[in-house]
Amino acid sequence: MTNPWYIDYFGEDYYHFDHHEDTDLEVDGLARLIGPPDGSGILDLGCGYGRVSTPLRKRGYRVVGYDLSPPLLKHAREQEPGGTWVRGDMRELPFSGRFDWVVSLFNTMGYFEEEDENFQVLRSVSEALRPGGRFVGQLVNRDYLIRRFAAREVHRQDDRIVLEERDFDPVANRVHTRTTVFKGAEKREYTSSIRVYTVTELDLLLAAAGMTIREVYGGLDFRPYDWDTNQLVVVAERTEQ
Repeated sequence: MTNPWYIDYFGEDYYHFDHHEDTDLEVDGLARLIGPPDGSGILDLGCGYGRVSTPLRKRGYRVVGYDLSPPLLKHAREQEPGGTWVRGDMRELPFSGRFDWVVSLFNTMGYFEEEDENFQVLRSVSEALRPGGRFVGQLVNRDYLIRRFAAREVHRQDDRIVLEERDFDPVANRVHTRTTVFKGAEKREYTSSIRVYTVTELDLLLAAAGMTIREVYGGLDFRPYDWDTNQLVVVAERTEQ
């Protein structure tokens, strides 16, 4: 039986070719949203190798990193042995009313083929929050993606050359990507398929999950959201008791 795409994709190659120039900006933005560290519990959903969890902890925040990928969590533990790292499926978060904040960065949503599975992620997030707790979701701006769609990109990171070839399905609102990684004479291929959302869709889904959108931005630098911002950041509050 073939693994779901995200099992193979988020492995050792991903750790080496994943690159974020805006990590400091994003951590600054989260700190501004959350406020000074006061003991509030934060869940970093899809934490990967701790790109955001670790710098937040260094600033004094109490963070639990949660991810499904053993290779990425291995790197997280190596880089911060004292951190709290939990492996699990985002559809079935083992927490109930525990966190003041759940953060989900870099489009860590829409991984699943079935709509009800993607909705279950939001439902699990809502259940993990205490009443009044907040969810911060950073996603690709669908409107920007359609207008500026890049079907093919090549970039180099560390000792790897990465080729990404993309197709967009406007009916399913999914981006299908074939990623080819070249390392010396080695060549490896991965696929991914991610559901992208409009603000209206997210508003309806979050409401059904017991959350209400309170703020919308075009990035964690708090620029206004419009069709020229490549990101969509929503801040939603758990309103269901």
